Amino acid sequence: MELTLPTVVASRQDITHVHRELRLFDDAAIQSVMRHDKPVKYPPISAKLRKVVQQNQIDLRDETARKKLLASLDVLMNKAPTIHISFSAEPTPEILQKLVEWLRKEIDPRIVIRVGMQPTIAAGIVLRTPNQQFDFSLRQHLHKNRAMLIERIK
Repeated sequence: MELTLPTVVASRQDITHVHRELRLFDDAAIQSVMRHDKPVKYPPISAKLRKVVQQNQIDLRDETARKKLLASLDVLMNKAPTIHISFSAEPTPEILQKLVEWLRKEIDPRIVIRVGMQPTIAAGIVLRTPNQQFDFSLRQHLHKNRAMLIERIK
């Protein structure tokens, strides 16, 4: 099952939370069936799990579909490509959502991000993958143009 992640599920931690919630949902549903509840009592779900279910058109009342979703989430928890992004200040949720949307469209539909804070970069971001680093910060820009700045100041 190729799982499509909504942009509200942006980090490995989000995937872990959705996975844990789905396991609890599955346990509660199975217990309700074993108690012969009529109708089966399903616990409420979070907005993140609801988005995952809606986007992938999964019926949580179907035990087989729940098991497949749990297996897909297991794979993503361990193998989803991750990018670490450092900001100089706390980014807004809207900015993160747009960033994740762009990354999933242009790079990989399963990509997740880790957000960090690094006030020393002044402005911009520092982006790290497992094997590369890209510095798009004001600090780096000023450092590259140091000679020109000194010349213009004189």
